[in-house]
Amino acid sequence: MFAYTDFIPNTAQNGGVVFALSDRYGGFSQPPYESLNLAFHTGDESAVVERNIIHMLEAFRQLDSRCAQAQNLAYMTQIHSTHCVVLGENLCDDDLCGRGSAGEESMREIESRDLAHSVRQGSGVAGNGIMNMGEADALLLTRKDKPAMVLVADCNPILFFDRTHNVAALIHAGREGVFGRICSSALARMSEYSDTRASDVYVFVGAGIRKCCYEVGDDVCAKLESKERERYIQSREGRYFLDLESMLRAEFESLGIGEWEFLPKCSCCQKEFFSYRRDGVTGRFGLVAMLV
Repeated sequence: MFAYTDFIPNTAQNGGVVFALSDRYGGFSQPPYESLNLAFHTGDESAVVERNIIHMLEAFRQLDSRCAQAQNLAYMTQIHSTHCVVLGENLCDDDLCGRGSAGEESMREIESRDLAHSVRQGSGVAGNGIMNMGEADALLLTRKDKPAMVLVADCNPILFFDRTHNVAALIHAGREGVFGRICSSALARMSEYSDTRASDVYVFVGAGIRKCCYEVGDDVCAKLESKERERYIQSREGRYFLDLESMLRAEFESLGIGEWEFLPKCSCCQKEFFSYRRDGVTGRFGLVAMLV
């Protein structure tokens, strides 16, 4: 069910963040989605995916006594952007930070009564729902007892946690997100919302495709400056392999992030995780987090 779990306390020691990285086991989906597929968009049966999410959320509640009140799980329709949404009490603020190559910035506000959030009621768990927050690739968590998840199958699932202000962000960082510096955009949104300082931020990066498996073509190499190609592209037997982990580490260092941790697992190498690169048609695993 979970490949990794942890709790990071805040500076005041009166709260923190509980998070868990799921694997592909312990769910109800049939091949090729077996078994704990958490994504509706893969082609799997929606009712089965919903059952998987509810089952996973029940297991998450049991990880820590502070998780007992977890309800209304939020997720995003991920689009490989740098779009960040804020999960608040009765309102979702959308902040589009540098979306697209031109780096445009815009803001919009969605009222709490807007049914575009497309809330799915979680059958069998009274009072709980599964909430789609719309198109985004970063989700800012600002309230306790409101769990959220980011879904991946080779992209990097990332948690940012501000120990001082007790806010967090879940980030979907695939190649386009890393190239577009989505982590920098998410940190900027956290700073705008709660005066977050990079030095107060703890970062966890879950399993993703690593340089051992991430083969790319000339078109991807061409998007990098020559110095970046030397640093982040490995050539092996005439083939090119991209090192997203090193790119993320360099970004964290340049931002002045206080502490970061990478789970030393490649999603493509290790079959406990779903991998789009390895399997093509497959499910998605998730990084779930909740402020307490």
